[in-house]
Amino acid sequence: MSTAASAPAPTASLAWADRLRNLATVMVIGIHVSAPVAHGYAAFDSWFWWAANWWDSACRPSVPLFVMLSGFLLLGKDYPLGDFLQRRFTRVIVPSLAWMVVYNIYNHLASGQPATFAEAGVRMVENKVHYHLWFIYLIVGLYLVYPIMRPWVRTARERDYWYLFALCAMASWGYKILYVFWNISIGIYWEFFCNNLGYFVLGYYLGNKPTLDETGGHGHLSPWPFTRRQLLWVAGGLVVVGTVATAVGTYWASKKYGHEFHPYFYDYLTPNVGLCAAGWFLLAKYTWNRRPLLEVEREFAIASFGIYFVHVLLLDFWSKVGYWQTRYHPAKTIPILTAMITLSSFVAILLVRSLPGGKKIT
Repeated sequence: MSTAASAPAPTASLAWADRLRNLATVMVIGIHVSAPVAHGYAAFDSWFWWAANWWDSACRPSVPLFVMLSGFLLLGKDYPLGDFLQRRFTRVIVPSLAWMVVYNIYNHLASGQPATFAEAGVRMVENKVHYHLWFIYLIVGLYLVYPIMRPWVRTARERDYWYLFALCAMASWGYKILYVFWNISIGIYWEFFCNNLGYFVLGYYLGNKPTLDETGGHGHLSPWPFTRRQLLWVAGGLVVVGTVATAVGTYWASKKYGHEFHPYFYDYLTPNVGLCAAGWFLLAKYTWNRRPLLEVEREFAIASFGIYFVHVLLLDFWSKVGYWQTRYHPAKTIPILTAMITLSSFVAILLVRSLPGGKKIT
């Protein structure tokens, strides 16, 4: 445990977790605003493209941060299996089904697809309703693995965690690097360790591991070899290095491999994005607890799930009335449009939550 003793455990208040959730929500919107330019504009040497590339790169930790927050908040608590599944699936499945119906109707009116109720049902099963709803299927999978991982994190030691992280890194990072850049496949069956399990456990690990100069944490986790101040420098470095690696790596890969946009470094399951997400998580944990949540921050955190659902509709709306990403230079339009969609989505969800039954679908 700690050697010096005095600083209170930073997780005593969870204001930082709500603020980090709010940041991740805005990041998701930022990705969807900047992606059409970053992915679709082929002049990789222009400031026009670089503006979108930097914005998209800075926002890439969004999904890993959501997964890490879920791991931190869930794996540290004991829930009876039946109660956990009932409460969590009710809070996720009910609103998800409601919004899938909304997007099926929206897509049918816009493009005629899905054409039938049967096709709509198949799309819901196959995760093909709308491009941003894939995250729901990820969360459901994490909830299914929670009862298995909860007793493990309670008894695991440092070397157990790092063994798991090493396997997840090899399954998610190493395999992808070999396959994407050298077309080499690994024959080992990595399924359990790939995807987002590593982020899920990492959130619990980072959220409970103490620094050298603080009390708290968990006895089975040894302190960082850093003081709190030193760890903040490390965390800031991870954010900077991860963001720069994402932006520069995307430029390099896009220029080298066919002069077409190359998506590898934008992937959530890459070292650059993972290190950046870990940096943001630690920065939030150690610096965003200094004052209580403002009421607007609290309400935004409560509405974040609904904002995630509705923001794509608002993105399409603002585009149709003339506010699209390339109307002016992306350096101006991307942050402005991100702010407009964030604010209008927040207001829309507040209105929905004020209606009868509105809280159940947001």
